[in-house]
Amino acid sequence: MDIVELEKGYPDSEETIKRIATESGNSVEVIRGGSVSDTLHFIGDTRVISEKEGYVKELPGVMRIWNVSASYKNVAKLAAGKSGEVVRRSQRVVKVKGPDGHVRKIGAGKHIFIVGPDSPQTFEQTLEIARYARHIGEKFGILDRIILRGGAFKPRTRPTDWRGLGWEGIEILDRVREETGLPYVTEVMDHTMAAEVAKHADMLQIGTRNAQDFELLEACGQTKKPVILKRGFGNEAEEWFSAAEYIANQGNLDIVLCERGVKTLFIKEGYCRNTPDFNVITHVKKKTILPVIFDPSHVAGDDKIVVSNLLASLPFLPDGSITETLHDELFRKVQKCDAAQALIMSMYEKAVEAILTYEKMIQPIIEQIQDYFVHR
Repeated sequence: MDIVELEKGYPDSEETIKRIATESGNSVEVIRGGSVSDTLHFIGDTRVISEKEGYVKELPGVMRIWNVSASYKNVAKLAAGKSGEVVRRSQRVVKVKGPDGHVRKIGAGKHIFIVGPDSPQTFEQTLEIARYARHIGEKFGILDRIILRGGAFKPRTRPTDWRGLGWEGIEILDRVREETGLPYVTEVMDHTMAAEVAKHADMLQIGTRNAQDFELLEACGQTKKPVILKRGFGNEAEEWFSAAEYIANQGNLDIVLCERGVKTLFIKEGYCRNTPDFNVITHVKKKTILPVIFDPSHVAGDDKIVVSNLLASLPFLPDGSITETLHDELFRKVQKCDAAQALIMSMYEKAVEAILTYEKMIQPIIEQIQDYFVHR
């Protein structure tokens, strides 16, 4: 038992269902429908509450009970009734609010631009990038679609590589947010740090190397902050979705999946850093309720092809992108991590302009085509 459809006008039944859910270790999200019914979605491990399905089914006003067959029950797209009828659950809209009062809505039909330095090295560097990002938002009237990114804690392949400023980096991001009003997302690397980082960041990120660190996934879920979950560079789609389920089982459905390329034989030697899997963006939308964004920086490894990768993802209708940028070409020489793939902000502005043009001219046609396949 994962979803209950309840006829309107039965508040006592709704309260009873909520109480049973709480006693079973679940939280409930109520989606108010039209004039006939509402739906109550149970969030968390539903095995205990499913034992009480017979009782719930007999409550006044209960119209139908839906079950999800996928192992990732909380985030799955399809649910089925007892008679075999199937319902498609609505896509999740993940909201990130900034100090400027704007709410960024990931999954609401408009491309969200997550942009910033790979890592804050100095306050001046981070502030300049954030100011430019805000300028782009104001220039194109999309300030409610801009989020700052920056990794204060850096997972690195070699232990001798620079690993970020740590808490000093968090302090820089806090100051830049106060200065510009932009919310920010930063990576969490250890489950013991999740709660403390969540006191600062507006959104948490779990990187590809930690995509199946289950204690970290659960800890980030417990913070109730929105979470970007990058796909592990060797993960199949179902492993990725199951990782998201670890977050959702903690009562947190504010999850954004991020495709960032997979390891294949066809990498390195100046070709690319990882192979972009655009098809998985469509697969996410088919199989889950979660929004999905694309990372054009880590698939490229070279700033000359970042924009090409970003624009190539657009026909697959990602809900946004997360891009590493640079404020000044001179800084590239002293940037301590991923300097080669950092896109200068003036070029990022051109990419944003191209995406907005695509949204206006081409995307409505692509959506018509996709709508046909969804409903045929």
